[in-house]
Amino acid sequence: SKDIMYMPMKQICDKFPEWLADNEHKLSADDYERYGRQYQFFQQLVAVYETEPDNFPRLMELMQDMQETGQPPAEIIKELAPGLQFTDDGMPMMPNMG
Repeated sequence: SKDIMYMPMKQICDKFPEWLADNEHKLSADDYERYGRQYQFFQQLVAVYETEPDNFPRLMELMQDMQETGQPPAEIIKELAPGLQFTDDGMPMMPNMG
């Protein structure tokens, strides 16, 4: 739901351009392109949450597309959510969930 997902996505989106600029020289061309695509998905997700937050099919489609680009940059996640870890398929690991 927007209540849960919007702010973290917006925060990641806000940090992504600076991270890309700071890390471009450290990344392979493939990784830089992959992170660039991932940033575009974050932007699209934020836009959908802002304009049509009940469009769940579109939100799910964007989430699936974004997951195919892998995990967001660890530095951004650690800064925004210290201690949050991700599974190999890019999903956040929720403590005490199973």
